[in-house]
Amino acid sequence: MTHTKGSLDSPAARLLAVLSAVARMRSASVSGVAEALAMPVATTHRALSELERLGYLQRVPGSRLWTVAYRLVGLASDALTAATGGITANAILRGLTERIGEMTSFAVQSGDEVLYIASVESPHELTLSFRAGRKAPLYCTSSGRLFLARLADAALTRYLKASPLRGFTPRTVTDPEELLGIIGRVRRQGYAMTHQEYVLHVVGAAVPVQSEDGTFYGAVSIAAPDVRTGAARMRAFLPAMKDAAARLARAFRGV
Repeated sequence: MTHTKGSLDSPAARLLAVLSAVARMRSASVSGVAEALAMPVATTHRALSELERLGYLQRVPGSRLWTVAYRLVGLASDALTAATGGITANAILRGLTERIGEMTSFAVQSGDEVLYIASVESPHELTLSFRAGRKAPLYCTSSGRLFLARLADAALTRYLKASPLRGFTPRTVTDPEELLGIIGRVRRQGYAMTHQEYVLHVVGAAVPVQSEDGTFYGAVSIAAPDVRTGAARMRAFLPAMKDAAARLARAFRGV
């Protein structure tokens, strides 16, 4: 997003611009935000402090950087929930489900959890349901691993050390070192897959919903019973999933 001097001529406009800049940069210094917005450092610092007071930004522990806080994550989730309530976004997910025959979902990150905000069930008698509003862990779900793959190495390591890595099934990976390797592969591949790690006998895959300018909206995922879908079949679904993700990104941008 490009801001001109005229577009930042009110306190509200400056607060929104700073909020947008930090969210886009993931973590940023006062000088970094000031430079990105061509704003005075003192003005930028006041805006950051006000957004921290309001609960939308927070300091990164042990640094001079700022990042988003849970209140902003909740606001973003509510906004995307409203957006996916439109017929276009729901039609994209429904078209994907009809194309591959399995349940599809759109999810965002909410704090240290995955938040499913739209879902379409498969036509099979044996099916799954991750209804809107349901939450799941980051480390053992395909969507969650996509979100973790976006973290810097130091932040990812801190998360894995601090998070209680519960074993939901006998197949849940809970070793931090092994998870670091898995998430590294997710970064290289650009997609994530899980096999009975969150729900027994359920396999999943996820791809990012990201626009051409790099704006990240969330993840499109599929989940299916393992008796019907193996790893090879899940990989065969990836082109259709990526196509749906690209269409969702365009819908969110209003293109």
